[in-house]
Amino acid sequence: MTGLTYDSFARQFRNLPGFDRIYDEHVAYHDELLPHVLFGDLVRFLSAEVELHGPESATLKQAMLLLENGMSDGDSRVHELVSVSILENLEPEDPSFGAIRSSRRPMSSASCRRRRRLNYSKFG
Repeated sequence: MTGLTYDSFARQFRNLPGFDRIYDEHVAYHDELLPHVLFGDLVRFLSAEVELHGPESATLKQAMLLLENGMSDGDSRVHELVSVSILENLEPEDPSFGAIRSSRRPMSSASCRRRRRLNYSKFG
């Protein structure tokens, strides 16, 4: 996956097993896709997924892979979406916090360098 944009990235999550109904209800309710709002629903969905199926859930692993792909292949708005929306909705007191947090793979060096360049470019 390359060149992920804010909207194209968020649309991928419709194919996450079990999340399609939540995605469709979100779009129907808001009459459009609101990625930051949708990702709040995603965090709650993943929390329930961990509680039902444990930290080795295939759905959790697929979601984390999509999120990591967004961080490595997405534009700056995708980075913000993942960084802000996931962290803002993931409560440390939630029983699934550890499982969701530990399932994130470390980002590659290239991805980290790209994020630093994007962040520094905002200042000059």
